[in-house]
Amino acid sequence: MNKIIVVANQKGGVAKTSTVRNLSYSLAELGKRVLTVDLDPQSNLTIGFGIIPKKAKHTTGTLITRMLTEEELPDKNEYIHTVGKVDVLPASRALTVAEVNMLISPGSNKYLSKLLEPLRDDYDYILIDTNPSLGALTINALTACDEVLIPVDPELFAITGLNDLMDSIEKVRENLNTTVKIGGILFVKCIARTNLYKTARQNITEYFPAIPIFKSVIPLTVKVGEANNASMAVAEFEKFNPAAAAYMELAKEVAFNGKNETADKIA
Repeated sequence: MNKIIVVANQKGGVAKTSTVRNLSYSLAELGKRVLTVDLDPQSNLTIGFGIIPKKAKHTTGTLITRMLTEEELPDKNEYIHTVGKVDVLPASRALTVAEVNMLISPGSNKYLSKLLEPLRDDYDYILIDTNPSLGALTINALTACDEVLIPVDPELFAITGLNDLMDSIEKVRENLNTTVKIGGILFVKCIARTNLYKTARQNITEYFPAIPIFKSVIPLTVKVGEANNASMAVAEFEKFNPAAAAYMELAKEVAFNGKNETADKIA
């Protein structure tokens, strides 16, 4: 069964891009066909795959702009890049212009759905990286996806803003995408033995008891950032780094329906 997963949180600095980069690599290592979609005008995911945004002929922004002006889209082979075992649909600053134009266009919430639907059967997983906001781009991603994965950094007031994200997901479910669900909360940048992490996890469990939490926890390590700077997944950069192992465990949870600690409560 193929699946579109959006990685979303309106807070910045919670490793959304790193999660997409490393989860896509790990899923591909498990033999899954994976497409990553950069839906952030900052284009950090694109750069993380070693693609220079300005040199990409077609990006999410230019493709959505073509759809807005009812121009024919190029063949997918012209805009999908392959990096290692992962396919990439890059972004550029053109996405900022596209977002503004979407706001004044009818059906503005479904452009990404229309772009990705013809690609769905080509992949087991399509992973979407979003910008840190709840604007038109994130709403498009929520409308297009099957599941939402929410990375949370325990040091960044973990609960702050989650209510707004949950409200947005619920509104999308009511009005645009009746089948979207929350795949789970993923704790990132963690030192598991600290009270900070334990308290954040306990608070989220108490405030959002129906939301699953992944068993996998991504540890705090500078190697993830160093790997990003080298345009590599952390497992490529330092094979036996604990974060590489954690992302592989996350991939197994995602790919093989590994039970997370609260999944049984909402089944």
